[in-house]
Amino acid sequence: MAHEWQTKISRVLDGKVIIHGYSHEALIGDRSYAEGVFLTLRGELPTREEARMMDAMLNSLLDHGFVAASVLAARYAASGNPQLVPGTAAGLLTAGSNTISPQHSAEFLEHAVKMMREEKLSLDETARRNVATVRAQKRRIPGLGHPTHKGHDFRAVKLRKIAAECGFVGDKVKMFEAIHAEFVRVTGRHGLCINVDGMLGALMSEMGFRPLQMAAVALLAVLPGIMAHVIEEIEEGKP
Repeated sequence: MAHEWQTKISRVLDGKVIIHGYSHEALIGDRSYAEGVFLTLRGELPTREEARMMDAMLNSLLDHGFVAASVLAARYAASGNPQLVPGTAAGLLTAGSNTISPQHSAEFLEHAVKMMREEKLSLDETARRNVATVRAQKRRIPGLGHPTHKGHDFRAVKLRKIAAECGFVGDKVKMFEAIHAEFVRVTGRHGLCINVDGMLGALMSEMGFRPLQMAAVALLAVLPGIMAHVIEEIEEGKP
């Protein structure tokens, strides 16, 4: 029964809906989609800088063709079952620790920054310790590397530029860059970039997003591309 559920997100009244204290009707046409998403997930309207950053992040994962596991899964599903919703769902189910995963980078950076502050270490020393630990444990650093983009990921670079203009380059971003530089130095892997998932994690952490909220933003960002591929597969593909 609906009355058994409780929410702080919205109230549905006769003729209107209130989302975190704001009229849904007033949001339509007066606020951008990015602002509406921010409000719904975070519980408050964004500042001008937050709105610009949110818009950039939602545009950062629009499509990556057949390089993306989400697209491959979606098109395979749509080829066998030519329906929009199952195909889209199949694409979204690929999201995990290896792709569409800004929250993993954010958690890694959160730990590194906490270490730096608690032990009063320099940025470079913290980077050295974290890279040494990861290598000793034979783990990967989330948010580094891309199968196609070597040297740099243009999406991460553009997000970083906008973040600098909006005032969101803080300890998390600087820590990630220091860890990346240290990893490249000790391994010699100069083609290893900070990828878009990693930069998204760093930036959303700087902006105060919680891990599940970060995942939600990433899923919204990939959704248009997944749906476009499912539609193309249904309308033009070979079953």
